[in-house]
Amino acid sequence: MRAPQLDSFILEQELTGSMEGQQVSILMVDDHPENLLALEATLSYLDQKIVKASSGREALRLLLERDFAVILLDVHMPDMDGFETAQLIRDRDKSQNIPIIFLTAMHKGEGQVFKGYSLGAVDYIFKPFEPEILKAKVSVFIELYKKTEEIKRQAELLRIKNQELDGTNKAIMELYSEIERKNAELESRVQKRTAELARTNEALHAEIAERRRAQEEREQLFVSEQKARERAEAANRAKDEFLATVSHELRTPLTSILGWARLLRSSEIDQASFVRGLDTIERNAKSQAKIIEDILDVSRIISGRLRIEVHSLDLVPIIEMAVDAVRPAAEAKAIRIQVSLDPSVGALRGDPNRLQQVAWNLLSNAVKFTPNGGEINVCLRRGERGAQIVVTDNGNGISPDFLPFVFDRFSQAEGHITRRHGGLGLGLAIVRHLVEMHGGTISVYSAGEGQGATFTVELPFTSADSGEAGPEQEQSAEAEQREEESAEPPNGRPNLGNLKILIVDDDLDTLQVLTLALHQAGATVKGCSSAAEACAALETWGADLLVSDLGMPEEDGYSLIRRVRALEPARGRRLPAIALTAFASLADRTRALAEGFHMHVSKPVEPTALLSAIAQLCKDFDFLPPPE
Repeated sequence: MRAPQLDSFILEQELTGSMEGQQVSILMVDDHPENLLALEATLSYLDQKIVKASSGREALRLLLERDFAVILLDVHMPDMDGFETAQLIRDRDKSQNIPIIFLTAMHKGEGQVFKGYSLGAVDYIFKPFEPEILKAKVSVFIELYKKTEEIKRQAELLRIKNQELDGTNKAIMELYSEIERKNAELESRVQKRTAELARTNEALHAEIAERRRAQEEREQLFVSEQKARERAEAANRAKDEFLATVSHELRTPLTSILGWARLLRSSEIDQASFVRGLDTIERNAKSQAKIIEDILDVSRIISGRLRIEVHSLDLVPIIEMAVDAVRPAAEAKAIRIQVSLDPSVGALRGDPNRLQQVAWNLLSNAVKFTPNGGEINVCLRRGERGAQIVVTDNGNGISPDFLPFVFDRFSQAEGHITRRHGGLGLGLAIVRHLVEMHGGTISVYSAGEGQGATFTVELPFTSADSGEAGPEQEQSAEAEQREEESAEPPNGRPNLGNLKILIVDDDLDTLQVLTLALHQAGATVKGCSSAAEACAALETWGADLLVSDLGMPEEDGYSLIRRVRALEPARGRRLPAIALTAFASLADRTRALAEGFHMHVSKPVEPTALLSAIAQLCKDFDFLPPPE
């Protein structure tokens, strides 16, 4: 039989265990199996337990069996719709606090949305939705659930300690009784029992000290529980502000895109307005792409999947390219950019693309917060421990209260409703992580609001021919992908006049614009909207090159490339193939190349980037026609 103290110790160890790394359950309710599969595919990357229910009744049964971190609930279902199901969930004590996210493809006005929120929903998402946004929202509720469970664990531990304290009190009372009995005996045996009384007093003092220690520990646990609750509440507030900011930053460019798209259909618009409209649409589309890329970079940082590819490099051209990239925005605000680059700094080892991203982010930040007619100074110099990149502006400056949080994720000095400048507050956090991956440091100084700011990046010197590995020096498939998508066409626009290209995409808008772009480059193009149609075309048309989407209904791009590769021995040649897809993770690219594609190009893609990829692949296969 184990001692009670041992059982208490084991239970305490179990309660103090962390929720980190443990899977939680997510309940998805939808009467359409295909919707459940789509949601499961979207959330599978979160590595949590995903439970599916095809009706409200099945969902209520599952809620009796287990706990869930969040519920994704379809609104329109037969028999019992999402609103009725949500009402029953809220009526049960066990499930009334589980977050509910309503999903619907039907827009029936704000009344329906208000009804969902009145039933306790935490969010209301219209289909089709952005997978990354849904994953971000669900991730927040998973983290909140884990924090809540951690609080419960702490509360249970506090209860155990209270029981231990009660036991200690009982022991002390028994000891007092023993002392009283000893005092009665002392009247007749004072001299004989003096030594024994001293030992008893020592034991009494030890018990009192133990009682005080237990009391202090209980108070510490109470303080710890309060701090945990405050952290959970702060995380919840940060989540709400972040989601509101993301919604604002994505919706704002959409307003300009949709507005100009409608105006461009008008026959009354003049040529200058037509060109300005196209520029506005392109600029806002790139803005949305940048927001998504920043969120993905932060996701890679959190998950530890962000990698750099180390080369010997010169910082001077890298900084010059970053300056050239932000110069139009600076000229629009009449901001002067003074550049002082010391060529004697010499060669470093690092990832040129990521270091250009560091320089671009710092310069873009300076342009954003510098008023019209201001000045920005960019300096490259040798420091005591390495090369220093210093970006100084005379803009808004940074308050002393906010200065310690400048490099924190999602931190912004302005409130998310009243702020004058856009962005998610991710750029400087990404910059700090990239600099630290290169073994460097970044610091910021500002005398206060209205006094400008100075950002200093210091990168360590490493001999270009020493063969030393810089931080994170490993072959990076992510870097290869950036090179493929950003490569310029050789000798200008390639001549594709003798090239027959088969392009496959179930999205007709994408199919049409890419077909038009390839036609304008001189290629003969055949567009197909399904894998089956593409296979039939390959049998009769004889394409020179295949460009295929990956995510398609019925049969996806992976299945298509496997069928193509299986037929190649009989045809006697290998067909060059490019995967063009919105599935842009490193795992997606690795799988595409493993299945048989030669290149992976992620959406959104500009036509010139696709032409560059085609030209590079033709060069690899040695059948590119001569350039114009």
